[in-house]
Amino acid sequence: MSDRFKLTILTGFLGAGKTTLLNAWLQLPAAAGTAVLVNEFGAVDVDGPILDTTLSDDPQSDNRVMSLPNGCICCEVQEDLAEALVALADSAQATHGILETTGLADPGAILRGVAHDPRLKTRIEISATVCVAGATDIISQRSKFVEARAQLALADRIIISKGDLLDEKALEEVTGECAGLNPLAELHVRSDDNDLTQLFAPANAGHELPAHVHHHSHGIDTFSVTLSGPLDGDLFRDILSFWIMRHAEKLLRMKGIVKLAGDPQPRLLNGVHDVFTSNPAPTAKVDSGGGTLVFIGTDLPQDSLRADLERCVSIP
Repeated sequence: MSDRFKLTILTGFLGAGKTTLLNAWLQLPAAAGTAVLVNEFGAVDVDGPILDTTLSDDPQSDNRVMSLPNGCICCEVQEDLAEALVALADSAQATHGILETTGLADPGAILRGVAHDPRLKTRIEISATVCVAGATDIISQRSKFVEARAQLALADRIIISKGDLLDEKALEEVTGECAGLNPLAELHVRSDDNDLTQLFAPANAGHELPAHVHHHSHGIDTFSVTLSGPLDGDLFRDILSFWIMRHAEKLLRMKGIVKLAGDPQPRLLNGVHDVFTSNPAPTAKVDSGGGTLVFIGTDLPQDSLRADLERCVSIP
């Protein structure tokens, strides 16, 4: 399925600076062949014309901007989004797409929509979920709004904007909070001299996983489960599938590298709600144990989950 149309989801709470970042990136050679889909929560499309103006300055630009106004793409205009993505994937007029969501969007609903829609799962591959977080407001926002917490928790890459408006100590507090809420994400602080090239690149599958983490932030828990030995593959698949399906709404994110008994190659696992992938991880290193899984979720029964996963350790 490597020929599927690559889509990056760009999220971030209201006023985070998503469009500013996207405009800057679109001026780079790396943006050639990129289609942009913009969603507005309201009847007036605000960001679309801003992007259109920027792009029209370059008559040679082959970027395309498509607006999806008057709704949130994770609910009211999901069908419009699906039709737009099918058209993009089938047209061969772009090699990559960026979907800029409204500041109130739930990226998890979009990821699930793409994974479960029979028209999209054979055409679209989510290459990265990027969250822009305004340094001056994100700590307050994530404490008040579930949408802001979910956007951070589900991101593959978090970009801290407006960092120049804070002193060094305050900025360290912001980056620490974001890293604690989502230790699975790549974290970047945006500045004028940053290299923007990689900000919309595919997520780094080899991003080093944290071990022994535990963090609690306004209803969202982040914790890791380290397994004591290689796992019985059949039992592990059954138990993990059970937990994913039973707690799909509570499980925001899961990622890990595990070792299955009798398999010389570790497996890289990735999950968002009930969307789950398992792929070989040929370059990953797993110690003599069975690997580590990191979970981000709301009110997950951690003790029961740990006990069930430890039951999967294969007895020699």
